Amino acid sequence: MPGSDLYTGTLDVLVLKALSGGAMHGYAVGAWIRKHSQEAMGVREGVLYPALHRLERKGLVEARWGQTETRRRAKFYTLTEEGRTHLETEAKRLAEHSGALESFGDPEEIIEEAKKELNGGRTMGWGLRAVSNLIHDLGFAMRTLRKRPMFTAAAVVSLGLGIGANTAIFSVMHSLLVRPLGVAEPGQLVAVYTSQRGGVRHGNTSFPDYLDYRDRNDVFTGLAAHTLAPMAIGGEGSPRVVVGQLVSWDYFSVLGVEPILGRAFLPEEDVEAGASPVAILSYGTWRDLYDSDPGALGKTVRINDSPFTVVGVAPPGFVGLTPVLEPALWAPLAMATQALPYTPNIPSRVDPWLQLVGRMREGVDFSQAEAGLDLLASNMASEFPETNRNKGIILGEIDGARLISPEATAGGRNLLGVLLAVVGFVLLMACFNVANLQLARATARRREIAIRSSLGASRFRIVRQLLVESVLLALLAGGLGLVLAVFAIDALQLLQPQMEIPLQIRAGLDLPVLGFTFLLAVITGIVFGLAPALQVLRPGQSEALKEQGYAVSQARATTRIQSGLVIGQVALSLVLLAGAGLFATSLRNTLAIDPGFDLPNGVVMPMNLGYGQYDESDGRELHRQLLQRVRSMPGVENAALTAFAPLGITHGHHDVYIEGYDPAPEELMLVKRNMVSADYFDAMGIRVLRGRAIDGGDTESAEPVAMVNESMAERFWPGQDPIGRTVRADLGITYTVIGIVEDGKYASLQEAPESYLVLPLTQAEYVERMNLVVRTSGEASALASQLEAEVRRIAPGLPNPTALTSQEYLAYSIGDAKGPAVMVGAFGLLALVLAAVGLYGVMWYGVTQRTREFGVRLAFGASEREVVRSVLSKGFRTTTVGVVLGFLLALFGTRVLSGLLYGVGTLDPVVFSVVPAVLLVIGQIASYFPARHASRSDPVVVLRAE
Repeated sequence: MPGSDLYTGTLDVLVLKALSGGAMHGYAVGAWIRKHSQEAMGVREGVLYPALHRLERKGLVEARWGQTETRRRAKFYTLTEEGRTHLETEAKRLAEHSGALESFGDPEEIIEEAKKELNGGRTMGWGLRAVSNLIHDLGFAMRTLRKRPMFTAAAVVSLGLGIGANTAIFSVMHSLLVRPLGVAEPGQLVAVYTSQRGGVRHGNTSFPDYLDYRDRNDVFTGLAAHTLAPMAIGGEGSPRVVVGQLVSWDYFSVLGVEPILGRAFLPEEDVEAGASPVAILSYGTWRDLYDSDPGALGKTVRINDSPFTVVGVAPPGFVGLTPVLEPALWAPLAMATQALPYTPNIPSRVDPWLQLVGRMREGVDFSQAEAGLDLLASNMASEFPETNRNKGIILGEIDGARLISPEATAGGRNLLGVLLAVVGFVLLMACFNVANLQLARATARRREIAIRSSLGASRFRIVRQLLVESVLLALLAGGLGLVLAVFAIDALQLLQPQMEIPLQIRAGLDLPVLGFTFLLAVITGIVFGLAPALQVLRPGQSEALKEQGYAVSQARATTRIQSGLVIGQVALSLVLLAGAGLFATSLRNTLAIDPGFDLPNGVVMPMNLGYGQYDESDGRELHRQLLQRVRSMPGVENAALTAFAPLGITHGHHDVYIEGYDPAPEELMLVKRNMVSADYFDAMGIRVLRGRAIDGGDTESAEPVAMVNESMAERFWPGQDPIGRTVRADLGITYTVIGIVEDGKYASLQEAPESYLVLPLTQAEYVERMNLVVRTSGEASALASQLEAEVRRIAPGLPNPTALTSQEYLAYSIGDAKGPAVMVGAFGLLALVLAAVGLYGVMWYGVTQRTREFGVRLAFGASEREVVRSVLSKGFRTTTVGVVLGFLLALFGTRVLSGLLYGVGTLDPVVFSVVPAVLLVIGQIASYFPARHASRSDPVVVLRAE
């Protein structure tokens, strides 16, 4: 405080440094000090001129009268040689005493800057001064962080992990759910769904129904149809599989999208089947295949081995209406037979394979549109009672179809929201940790801050400097976070379920994501810098210039704040660990479900002859040859073909007619359907409960037969023997039931039992897409490579197939349950580590502040065990408070997970017993090492220091 030796010495050094650059009058000396000294911001003439007079009396400065640039008479001061010597000695002494002068920097550079900026004592404008101060603060912050590399590295890595995780999840969410679709006036667009009473609410639409919707409505200016599908496009080497889209001719005009090159489709190109093989390329495909050559128009691209002429290129921002599956090209609906790798039943009203999007007329609102479509659906039900009696027409927001269906979009939004909250908690915990480190540093710098305050620096000025340091640290962490986010997005891709075309996360570090990261870093810097900065606002900072009393009281206040931050960490980590425990339990319950098949050592390989121009006879012959060759391979116990593999991505359904069964008024006669070759049930390890399995005698010329599962038998023939009963299914054929198989899981492990019909491959309609399943006694991975080579040999025009071992296949099939469990579990473990580190740091800091106390207690006879017990007790109390608070938060917070879990409640007693216990144990471990250090304090050394 003014009058203390430390204060007087510091002020003298500031004045002498200012004069080391040459003669200055008193006003200029004050301006230089305010410009270049963090310690003396706000020095007033009331203390400055007495200091100059004192230095003049001591012979350290010389004075003379002169004229300033503003023609005002003033006294000019010059540093003497004795003053230079005194400056060096006094500056060194003060630096060793308190570290108060470490922010001065290079004196020569400061002197040069002072000569340029003082400008005769005239001050800069408010704006320039603010910018100049900010630059000065940043320079000082950089020097401060550079002097403490270990602290800087620890803080940057800790915050970088949290910021990187948040950036990655936000990038995925923005890409899938927020990024504009690149269409004109999206508010006028609606998704149009066909609903089934008692069945799917937001379903696809058949081609004949689409034509009626389009031609008989009075609410849309245009109604377009589209469907996504894998397609093989030719290039160098083997064809590669991409996502393609078949669309009605007016698809681009309805969306308001104009190609940047060429034209959109014409009405006549969507009339006659197979007559107009034209395509529009996406911007990315045009760039990759044709190097952005405008001459690509008119060239030929091969789709599924059929030639298509390029007539246009879509704009770069357009990715269709389903960002998770970005189309590489578009072709007209009339080219379905050539462009699709499967053959839809185009004339049938019971094969829903199209999605619809409409643009509403001016003046028609949502309710009016629904009323008009309800009337249309009612009229169609009267005209086509056999197929449309239970159908309705539903409208939905266009954003609801971003992840294919509103249900999937809502589920994805919920999951990404949970993940964003999880990584937000992790970042908050990292902020708490760094805030604790900053508090410890602020305590060590309390004398420096007190000197600044005593010399006239305002509290706002000091708080600003501390916050600039924190924000700079967070921005450095943000840079690291961006790098980590790139790797995190790639890692998230590995958790996607396997498909013919794996789902691609079209996420990246675009401008909105970069803006989010920058804003997050700034907010993070303010959050963790606020606690130490607010310490400056505590009254009585000048008391830090005194000795023991203030140090002890300040340390106790800091310890209380640090303990509060650790309590928050423990509470948040309990919430995250509880969520991770619930997801892990859900995954365990999912894996414990019997899938209905047993293939411990085998291979599953999808293959699609629709990627090549194989007619039905050639395709059936190729299937027969493939089975014959595979069954002769060494180590193969059994091999079969199936149209739909259990737990696969695609599934078949069919309406059936059961003789003697009267359906309820709104009952759907829709059942899951599969077509398999002989030996399928043996190869997959599926039990036949009654009757016989489909075998080699069930040929095309034999009596049509079928098998049903337990659920279908119980549904249609309750209490009766279904063997010998008939089912009318594909193509109007009547099949005789020959056997019953056990219920299985067909779409997901968590699905409820449902009816399942199995037909012989040779007696059912021909399908291009097949799955080869092989049971082997040898090495499954080696067999997978052999199978891929065999398909390349007998069908060289197809894209290279991918064979999965049975273990890989199961791992991919549970991706929707495994992904959240893995991610939340990883973040939960990271939260546990952060909480343990935070508790360890606080306990260690508390021990160092109480070294004198422990030394005195040991000197008066306390045992080491008692000291250890004292420290462990404090750590236990801190952890317990955090556990109780976290338990209360988790009771409410985990409720949002209810729709994402299977077989476990959000208040699972096992999870909520184990997690608190683990945190208490970790808390005691983190407290033990500081406790041991405290117990080994040397009483002699402590008392000698007193």
